[in-house]
Amino acid sequence: MKKLLPACLALAAATFTAAAFASPGELWEITTKTEMPGMPFAMPGSTQQVCMPKGGASDPRHSVQQDKECKMTDIKTSGNKTTWKMRCDHKGEIMNGTGEITSTASSYQGVSHLSGKSGGENIDMTMRYSGKKLGQSCDASQPSKQVAEAQKQIAQNCETAGHSTAELVSMSDIYLGKGALCANKRETVCSAVRKDVGRDAEVYAMVANHDQHLVTGSVSIARTCGINMAATTKTMCKTLNGKNYRNLSPYCPKEAKAYRVAMRKKECEGRSYTAHEDLSKCLSGDDSRYTGDDSDSSSSSSGKKSRSVLDNPADAAIEGAKKLKGMFGF
Repeated sequence: MKKLLPACLALAAATFTAAAFASPGELWEITTKTEMPGMPFAMPGSTQQVCMPKGGASDPRHSVQQDKECKMTDIKTSGNKTTWKMRCDHKGEIMNGTGEITSTASSYQGVSHLSGKSGGENIDMTMRYSGKKLGQSCDASQPSKQVAEAQKQIAQNCETAGHSTAELVSMSDIYLGKGALCANKRETVCSAVRKDVGRDAEVYAMVANHDQHLVTGSVSIARTCGINMAATTKTMCKTLNGKNYRNLSPYCPKEAKAYRVAMRKKECEGRSYTAHEDLSKCLSGDDSRYTGDDSDSSSSSSGKKSRSVLDNPADAAIEGAKKLKGMFGF
């Protein structure tokens, strides 16, 4: 539910805000409130002043904005009551619902209900709204103050400056996804990803993981940005070492295995053995200790054994036997 909240709030805000682009018009004060069962907190209502065409309060296509993601059908009016059906497609997530509005010359009350699935979870939203005419005439050809503020906020949220490439990848859906909120920044983000994906193991791993586990509404970063991941993987795997092992090993199994073998050999041959079979046992040991940190898989310059060696019970027994041999001369 936590992951779905931003999308649902965006859907509610986009769909159930009164229209603000008709001229000439009348100034109305519109209050909206969204309810979602199971939410950990009650979502606050919002009130704003908007300009609607004269007589538009009784028409849900004006009093309830028909956003590009939501389409109204089967609109019927009987007396001062209007009903309709609605279908919303928000980044590939479909929701269906109904609505009704009752209006007078100076006010209206309405409610809409949407339900569907998002990210595999059931979503149930109820939007309640009311309006009262303030009386002033207005020119709605210019965005209202609230719309201007919303546009400003969107611009701030879409800003890419100050974000690392890894951070941009983690937020890629708002830049690259279907119907992305910040689609105008797509090339800026893609440029950064193309620059770093073949040289930064963290960025590479994030892109590879994202594209392997696409969720509803997401798009392939590599495909959208024109990145040849097969060639990039080949290049990155050649750089696998102790510092980037954790990021690259899931995507470079051959190179990861070779690295573990080399580290085990380095550790084993750095120790003294009295029998060839002891060395063979060490060389055929468990790879789980090799996590990519060279300092954990070799002896230090002072001659002390690494933690991974001393923590191994078999190795500890061998070390103890050597000490006894030195003390008693057998």
